[in-house]
Amino acid sequence: MPLSTYSMMETNNQTSTDFVNVRTKQLNNREKRDLNMRYVGSTLVKYFGNNAPLISAMLGNIDVETGGTFDYKQKQKGGNGYGLFQFDFHKPYYNEFLKENNLTDGVDSQVRYTYENIYGKKQNVLGAGNAKKLRESFASNKTPVELSDDIMNIFLKPGVPHADRRRESTNMYSLAITPAK
Repeated sequence: MPLSTYSMMETNNQTSTDFVNVRTKQLNNREKRDLNMRYVGSTLVKYFGNNAPLISAMLGNIDVETGGTFDYKQKQKGGNGYGLFQFDFHKPYYNEFLKENNLTDGVDSQVRYTYENIYGKKQNVLGAGNAKKLRESFASNKTPVELSDDIMNIFLKPGVPHADRRRESTNMYSLAITPAK
């Protein structure tokens, strides 16, 4: 084992078996997170198109909303938020949407509901003016960070915005998925 690994074990008073078990769990969680993120990303592309700045902005927001899990079942710690977008005030409208369309909860349903709020039959949930603002924002030449801010301020309206985290995450996804020129 490298010296740093021994140092980490000594600091935490862990046996090598304990250390390996903890590290394996961390790696498994990372793998699960990456698979969730890729699936969410492909579902966003399915509904919102192959618009790298917009997909980056949405992934950045979802990353923060889910605490990095990209789990559609994520529950807000200490609050009522649920899912990829941490639906809170949206929750009753989302449940109604599921019933109306005979859908089950999942990544596809949550992204589809979000799409319907902006482009479809559920614009009344946000208010038609807000849905229009988002459509105009998405069609503009805004940066991924500007799009992220619009999603946060117009659609999500979080109690604690963590805008810095959203911007950092959006930038990371933008670098990862924006094609080179």
